[in-house]
Amino acid sequence: MRALVYRGPHTLQLEDVAAPLTAPGEVVVQVAAAGVCGTDHHIVAGELEVPLGTIPGHEIAGRVVECGPGVTSWKLGDRVVTWGQAACGRCAACETGHANRCARATVLGMGRPGGFAELVALPSAGLVALPESVEDAVGAIATDAIATPFHALTSVGELRAGEGLIVIGAGGLGVHAVLIARALGAGRIVVVDPSPAAREAALAAGADAALDPAAEEDPRHALSKLARGATLALECVGRADSVELALAALAPGGRLVVVGVGGDRPRLPPLARVVAAELCVRGAFGSTLPEIRTVIELIAARRIDTSRSIARRLPLAEGPRVFAEPPAAARTVLTP
Repeated sequence: MRALVYRGPHTLQLEDVAAPLTAPGEVVVQVAAAGVCGTDHHIVAGELEVPLGTIPGHEIAGRVVECGPGVTSWKLGDRVVTWGQAACGRCAACETGHANRCARATVLGMGRPGGFAELVALPSAGLVALPESVEDAVGAIATDAIATPFHALTSVGELRAGEGLIVIGAGGLGVHAVLIARALGAGRIVVVDPSPAAREAALAAGADAALDPAAEEDPRHALSKLARGATLALECVGRADSVELALAALAPGGRLVVVGVGGDRPRLPPLARVVAAELCVRGAFGSTLPEIRTVIELIAARRIDTSRSIARRLPLAEGPRVFAEPPAAARTVLTP
């Protein structure tokens, strides 16, 4: 089969590789669509350590073409999307419904072959049915670009109807956070991003205002004024300065949910303010299978508008060219 193979920093090659075999409890899926995530860009750029020869790609939709021994929940031809990691199923996190926190999990496209290929082997327990009303490309990106901000807003951030929201970073996660928050009844939504195109995408998704922090002499004051007492913020960048900006702008009782991954070490506000304002900082990683199911249901019911979510659909051979370009808010989807 053909696959895109990581051969070193900035080197992704289309190669003929051996087709995957079905192990007990696993299925082989013929990949119909695989979303290109910011994490994939980090892998190909050499910024995340993965073995040479890795096939990236963790946003996957397709059809079941083989079932391994012991698989009874799926049959040939079933349309499915996949959870982005294979959890152990036995640790405390898995047993309490928080498998996204599993310390023994292997991530598709990093710890095991991913979806930038014609076929991929996947644990049968990590699949979600894709209804006919949801196209493959949308189903693929729903597993991360949409399910991740859904988890951050609902399970971690506990967004309340009418609540003001700040979103730092209007990439794929941030723009979908705006779409989801609007669908769930959020109040005023303010987005922060230095990119004019990103701010425009956020406003089109339903944000009430968008701030360019680079254009402000005092971004913290400007955001506080624009946010009008917001009590929930999502940081989707993974930078110390954006974490600090969000914390400074939150009203008393505010919760900051950090979704962006990075190595920076942000500074807390003075502890007197943290205590007196009862500020809360939490991390949010990925999503769970039930949350992916919910997201798919919301998309099928047209409660989440995905009409602007995909910029282009390209064949697998175009993959190396895609990774020579910077990621955008709307997803590129490869169609093996």
